[in-house]
Amino acid sequence: MAPKQRPRAPERWAYAYQLNPSQPEPRFAKVKMLLRRARIAARRDGHLWTGQIVKDAHITHILVVTDAPHEVRAVDRAIAAELKRLKMDFAITGPARVSV
Repeated sequence: MAPKQRPRAPERWAYAYQLNPSQPEPRFAKVKMLLRRARIAARRDGHLWTGQIVKDAHITHILVVTDAPHEVRAVDRAIAAELKRLKMDFAITGPARVSV
């Protein structure tokens, strides 16, 4: 009798926006709204997309975990546009596979 194979967990990927220098919390009101809306829309469509703002003394990150890293979602374009509007210098890392 062959051993039972466990179902494969869905792949998860993470990427980040890196804002340098660190930014004050009040500047992120619209970005937080965009993150919240994207999470709700992804869940409604049966996908994973979640973002979190993480502040450090020298840099601020917007960390994103998704199941579809190569899809350029409207939220990614909206976040980038908002950061540009606020004149924040930022870079986006490439997606990296993460295990949960």
